[in-house]
Amino acid sequence: MKKHKVYLIAGLVLVAVLMLTVILYHAIPERQLDEPAVTAAQTTRSDETTVDEESTTVDDATTEPDTTEDETTVAVTTAQTTTRAPQQAGWVYPFNFPGVYPVMAYIPMGDAFYLILVNRHNALPDHFTRNHLDLVPAVPGSAQRLHRTAARYFHQMYQAGRAAGVVLTPLSGYRDTAHQNRNFTNRIARYRNEGHDHATAVDMATRWIKPPRCSEHETGLAMDIGQISMNFSNTAAYRWLLQNAHNFGWILRYPPNSIQYTYVNYEPWHWRFVGVENARAIRESGLVLEHWLRQR
Repeated sequence: MKKHKVYLIAGLVLVAVLMLTVILYHAIPERQLDEPAVTAAQTTRSDETTVDEESTTVDDATTEPDTTEDETTVAVTTAQTTTRAPQQAGWVYPFNFPGVYPVMAYIPMGDAFYLILVNRHNALPDHFTRNHLDLVPAVPGSAQRLHRTAARYFHQMYQAGRAAGVVLTPLSGYRDTAHQNRNFTNRIARYRNEGHDHATAVDMATRWIKPPRCSEHETGLAMDIGQISMNFSNTAAYRWLLQNAHNFGWILRYPPNSIQYTYVNYEPWHWRFVGVENARAIRESGLVLEHWLRQR
């Protein structure tokens, strides 16, 4: 009889142990595969922008956006863009173009103004107007205007070129924001008419024309010279500029093989005033403006 009680008690204990095991098994969540820890350096915020390469080629000299497009090769590019414009000290880029979210450009004072950086990623602020520039004709009688200091040095360069037998025809100098916006939206409309959706049309347009507030032409410090065509690189005027422009404070802004820094394709016609000392230093360094500014 005692044996039977012992067996009964042992059986009850075994049953209790089994039931407890079942309860605990279902109470513990399913095991997950082990994953390596993710560090802060490996994470990215969804509102940050990473740009690999992006090109813009012909920056139209007039409101007509059909300038020598068939003569220029557009670099193949890849870009990741944010879904909203970042704010900077309460400032937001005032134009609504998907994927175009520049920060507000810094406006240097005095002679340092000649080194202002304006590109797709750095836009002129709201308070920047033509009143900052004291615009005058690039050469007497020309309809193309520049910042007064840039115009003085351009005129000297123009005269030196004439003495050497070349003509540095000023094609497109200062353009206001409305003009730049018109060029840009015209190109977007053109791509929309070809059947592209709006975001794609904007992206394609940025490869040819800078968005408003993002063009150096709005600073009064840039001039398209000679002809807005890749053929300009084969002219005596272009060769003369390569050898002499720095002595007058001008640099080739978008030289060959510089897209990783400028986000703009090679433009032999687009020249930028930075001041004589800066131009000589940039030429000697072999760097483009974006890279040179980071190295200073």
